[in-house]
Amino acid sequence: MKQISDNVFIDNERRGSNHGYVVTSDGIVLIDTPHKPTDALRLRAEIEAIGPVRYIINTEPHGDHWTGNAFFDAPAIAHSGVRQRILDTDMAEHVSRVSGMGPDEHLHLQGYAPNTPIITFESGMTLHVGNHTFRMTHMPGHTKFQAAVSVVEEGVTFTSDNIFCQVHTWIQEADPDEWFTALDSLGALAEDSFVPGHGPLCSKEYLDDQRSWIQEWVAYVRSGVERGMTKDEALDKLTDMTDRYPMDVEQDGMAPFVMRLNVANLYDYVTGQGAHSRG
Repeated sequence: MKQISDNVFIDNERRGSNHGYVVTSDGIVLIDTPHKPTDALRLRAEIEAIGPVRYIINTEPHGDHWTGNAFFDAPAIAHSGVRQRILDTDMAEHVSRVSGMGPDEHLHLQGYAPNTPIITFESGMTLHVGNHTFRMTHMPGHTKFQAAVSVVEEGVTFTSDNIFCQVHTWIQEADPDEWFTALDSLGALAEDSFVPGHGPLCSKEYLDDQRSWIQEWVAYVRSGVERGMTKDEALDKLTDMTDRYPMDVEQDGMAPFVMRLNVANLYDYVTGQGAHSRG
């Protein structure tokens, strides 16, 4: 773990989302947890030498942000939509996928049960732990249920996956319009030290880059629609948006898969179908 302020420590070099913890005068607060069980156990051992974990805050519903909850004995907090998504998860399928992430992962997943958030919010929530204030703000974009978490006294905000800094952006269920609004909201925060969902630390200067990359993706898929491509044709032919940034840690070889997910979602967005219908 890297220390990025007096009391905030983060890890952005593991498979899955960036995650971190804050050392308060009344224990530890985790912000997201590792995807791989071995990484979660390593983090638990590190934290046990510092103090008890008081709370876990999950910033979004994808499994790379909450799988490690199960390895910590502390209540989790998240947007209500995150809680529901975890409850609706096919846990057998989830465990099977995570088990394939390394030779020893399956050893720690027998009888796996997620530590599902039991404290939820809608538009936002403020949590006070010891001498620290955690301000959670619902900022839909990458998913409907994203939340930014500002650690007020440290001047640090965990942006969740509304920022993919210098790594390829997953847009598999995003609403670009909401995402642009979220980027505006991040720009309005007092904090300017950002822990993105993926990639290295950044500041507000990166918001324009994230915005332009999403705009380019939308324009790329729109160009296919304007040329008369069906969705299947777009999935087969629109394959050229993976050169600007590398895939994140341990995602080598996944670019074609991510391309198809992004194109499928943005095709519906551009054509006003499915979840993106503007009717």
